[in-house]
Amino acid sequence: MSDLASINTESRLYVIRAAGGYSCLGFDVAEKWARGVAAWLPASDVPAGFGAFKPGTFQHYQVYRAVMAAGARHAERTKTRCPALLESRLIGLEGKRVHVTAPDYNARFWVGKSTGWLPIHLEIESRNSSGGGGVYLPDGASIQVIR
Repeated sequence: MSDLASINTESRLYVIRAAGGYSCLGFDVAEKWARGVAAWLPASDVPAGFGAFKPGTFQHYQVYRAVMAAGARHAERTKTRCPALLESRLIGLEGKRVHVTAPDYNARFWVGKSTGWLPIHLEIESRNSSGGGGVYLPDGASIQVIR
């Protein structure tokens, strides 16, 4: 049985069964994440059918899930972490305070990194915070290290 409850083509979302309800995953997000993880994997670990199915289909979702599972297995086996979802402009700035500006956007935060095999950068409010949300970097944003 698949965790896929339905496919909403109008909103371009996979609707996924989750604990006590549902969650959604965009077609384009699934495609981007799968491509990033597949690029990190050795070619022999990339699941058959990768790249063969159009986003928004059951088969595409199944291949996305297979790529994510292959990534998790590879990370466990090699004791490595996949950098595919990290913001390239923030790599090396973990633990530093930054000021991010763009038209209609202005934020200051400490750069953190989540745990797990597929980490993302986090916006940490203060040094004594215990976590934060994923970093938002608008297109063309300027990043200045404050300290």
